[in-house]
Amino acid sequence: MTCTVLAGTIADVDWVSNYFGPSAYFAWHGTYAHSIFAVFVMLAAIPTVPVVRHFFHHEREIVASPRIATGRMFWAAAVAASFCAALLHIAMDACQSGGFEIFWPFSSKRFAADWLPALDPWILTILILTIAVPELLRLVSSEIGAKEKKPRGQTGAIIGFVLIFAYVGVRATLHSNVLAMMNARTFHGETARRVSAFPEALSVLTWHGVAETESALNQMDVDVTAGSTFDPDTSTRVFKPQSSPVLDAARDTGTARRFLATAQIPKASVEKNETGYVVTLRDLAYAASGESQREVAARIELDLNNKVKSQELIWVSSARELPN
Repeated sequence: MTCTVLAGTIADVDWVSNYFGPSAYFAWHGTYAHSIFAVFVMLAAIPTVPVVRHFFHHEREIVASPRIATGRMFWAAAVAASFCAALLHIAMDACQSGGFEIFWPFSSKRFAADWLPALDPWILTILILTIAVPELLRLVSSEIGAKEKKPRGQTGAIIGFVLIFAYVGVRATLHSNVLAMMNARTFHGETARRVSAFPEALSVLTWHGVAETESALNQMDVDVTAGSTFDPDTSTRVFKPQSSPVLDAARDTGTARRFLATAQIPKASVEKNETGYVVTLRDLAYAASGESQREVAARIELDLNNKVKSQELIWVSSARELPN
């Protein structure tokens, strides 16, 4: 039990990078700790944790007893359960919109299915019910003297897994339908080059869409409720800046290349001031997916001759007068 809980949650240790600034967060969150390779490393390291070592010592009598076959089966089951818990964590995260390097160090490509919000109230509800309801039934049955024939919590765990699996399947199907609907339309007279759809946490039937056309990024809410209408010309347009030496110089910086390598829906803005230019690169996927609290942007300052003065990754939430 201890091993399984640790294996299933330890990947989120990369969230600590949030306290070390946007550059550290950008480099660590969703990268190394969320890879399949890291699963094997973490499982090997878990027995070194003091609380787990204590647990191992407590169970050592089982392994050392004449029932050695039972002990070996126990440890095999513990390792298998821990491995499955760690992989399930990564799989669920890959269903979200953040993007995770699950095949690091062999590939730096990020995977984001955009099926689930970062915090899904429906999955939480399923988990709570499948824990609480069986416990209530167990209390009732214990009062009348009935004996349990199955391991405690087994039935609820199976039902919860099936319901969550079905729920994710429904989300995936609806996501595919929304993308197909958007690809079949034109936006303000322009054909979509690329479309994205992000889930609404509370409503399974509402999705936040972004369609990239030649001149703009079009943002809209798509409702897949039966009988609802979808008018792409009502979308909010965010126009792309014209290509210029300033924008080209900013995009050629190390910070910009690093940011654009992972940005799902990059958006650039150029502002001129008395000393030069400020180019800001943002990822509209943050706002569309509702994850703008920890949004990272790239900010590059150039002089009037298009020479780079400074470049950095910044928190959008703490920046002042940041272009939309």
